[in-house]
Amino acid sequence: MRIAIGLWIILAIAAAGGAWYAMEPAKRGGAWFWIAVCAGLLIAFAASFVMLGNTADKTFLSMALYFLNWGMAAGGATVCTGVIAGLAAALVFKR
Repeated sequence: MRIAIGLWIILAIAAAGGAWYAMEPAKRGGAWFWIAVCAGLLIAFAASFVMLGNTADKTFLSMALYFLNWGMAAGGATVCTGVIAGLAAALVFKR
């Protein structure tokens, strides 16, 4: 488990550094767009636990949320968090 946590931390730092490096000060609207996309994915990830917790129906939505859960748990949530942190820091400090 320590290895997984270490890899998640490295992945978050890499995502934050990449977002910081890629953000161009002239394109602040694009940075806000990607922050909103990552926040939306994190909200969908959290909401999928609530939606899948009460039912075991085999609908298309439940199957899509199942794959979203595993993809986000494997590293997507870490990347989204890193991108939000990197872009937010870039918006504040890059002029």
